[in-house]
Amino acid sequence: MKFINEESAVNGLADTVIKGGVCLYNAIKYIYSIAEEDFYNVSIKDAFKVVLNNITDADSLQALGLRIDEHCCGEMLTQGYNEILPLIIYSLAVRLPTLRNIKNGDDRMTDDQIVRVYNAVMAKGARNHNDIIRESYSEFRYLVRKGKPLPPYTAEWYKTYIYMSVPTLAEINNKNMFLLGFADVFFTMFYACLEEELSAKILEYSSRAYSIPMDI
Repeated sequence: MKFINEESAVNGLADTVIKGGVCLYNAIKYIYSIAEEDFYNVSIKDAFKVVLNNITDADSLQALGLRIDEHCCGEMLTQGYNEILPLIIYSLAVRLPTLRNIKNGDDRMTDDQIVRVYNAVMAKGARNHNDIIRESYSEFRYLVRKGKPLPPYTAEWYKTYIYMSVPTLAEINNKNMFLLGFADVFFTMFYACLEEELSAKILEYSSRAYSIPMDI
């Protein structure tokens, strides 16, 4: 795809993925805090709406009075849970071949451009801790090239990691069941909004290129 500044486009798209990953990571904590008795008056529907309209704002849910301190999210303040952030970013990075489906007219991103975005995201700290995520970049690239159906973005890997590595969140209690329940819905909705954001970014960067008069 033609960009007015390809390096800026690559870095901008990578930053959008990183910011989206941080937002998802923090939003899980904020929404988890709704299960605290003090916050039963906060609607989870309102929380979803705020996050999904601000998917690169890591602290948008502060507007609802939610907190992610030790009182509300102490179960998540562990080294084991901290590994979820690089996992989230990795889970988004492996799906970057889907950028190939976004077009400006007949123009679309090349494999090389998408690989550069992927490498930029990986360089910023994405990591598949203990290979918990089974999907890979090469798998998605193959599926996109062949026009095959893509697996949906779900919270299955997240729940598996919780069960394996975060015992404080794996205990059977109301608060933890609330977490695992909303994660199933929230991950899928969040990724759909991130796809829209990335699509808008690509068209923004490429439209600038087409707006520049070409020398004949």
